[in-house]
Amino acid sequence: MPLQPDGDVPSSPPEWVQLVPAGTFSGRDGRGPYRLDMAAVLAAFNSAGVDLPIDYDHQTLDADAKAGPVPAAGWIKELQPRAGSLWGRVQWTPRAAELIAAREYRYLSPVFRHDKAGVVLALEGAGLTHYPNLYLPPVAHKQGADVTDLTPIAQALGIEGDADVAALAAHAARLLRDAAARQPDPAQWVPMSQHKAVADELAALQQRIAAEKAEADVAAAMRAGKLAPALKDWAIGYASRDAAGFASWVEKAPVILPADQPAAHRVASNADTACEALTEEDRIACALLGLSEADFAAHKKALGVARA
Repeated sequence: MPLQPDGDVPSSPPEWVQLVPAGTFSGRDGRGPYRLDMAAVLAAFNSAGVDLPIDYDHQTLDADAKAGPVPAAGWIKELQPRAGSLWGRVQWTPRAAELIAAREYRYLSPVFRHDKAGVVLALEGAGLTHYPNLYLPPVAHKQGADVTDLTPIAQALGIEGDADVAALAAHAARLLRDAAARQPDPAQWVPMSQHKAVADELAALQQRIAAEKAEADVAAAMRAGKLAPALKDWAIGYASRDAAGFASWVEKAPVILPADQPAAHRVASNADTACEALTEEDRIACALLGLSEADFAAHKKALGVARA
């Protein structure tokens, strides 16, 4: 992997820097693979109770062989996990800040202790260098600048703005678990298409039942002599729309035809009946009922006989 391009250099070095990558990683020289034990590293740092040094070119590693001083470029004051990687808050010396701003030093190389399996157990410091072994963002680059304002993310998640990255990640994980728990159980729900099909079948059945009841009610009204055959279609439509209203109408309607008699006996059987004299009111009634004048005359005659 090539080194990252120069880019813009900040006026001051970043306060927070990445020290150990996340996941399994190896060095450019082939050493590794390594894997970070975050809990062990944090516990070791907290139990030591001292700041960890950042030097120049790892001079601290062979400080005993040097005759002069081995100056520090900065001090690691705090460690923090961020998305699985280890970050440190650094207090830089004025000289180191100038060297980084001038690009005289650009990269950071951590020093850590690991076991035989490559598990990183403790951080011992870091060094400013020209050619780092690990693939970390350069400190003399805006990509290495601190991004510590987590307030907008915290507000979006609904927790306190001063929460650290670990707290934000844990809260986001809880939100995801809660959202998954609220998902409906497919075994307890039916697809909308199936629900609509059942609803359509039920509506069709109800319509058939209503139509059959309407026809039965109309037939009963006709047998009772309260409804003329010419009004059958109108009556079925009325009874289908409003069964209660039609029942009320039948109850109040007068008997206009002989009840319980075959239709053949309700009509005139010869031309003499059709020629009976009709009044103007009778003719209007024929028009309203949809009857011929001959049929009406026969019905009128039959009613007269029944009343006699």
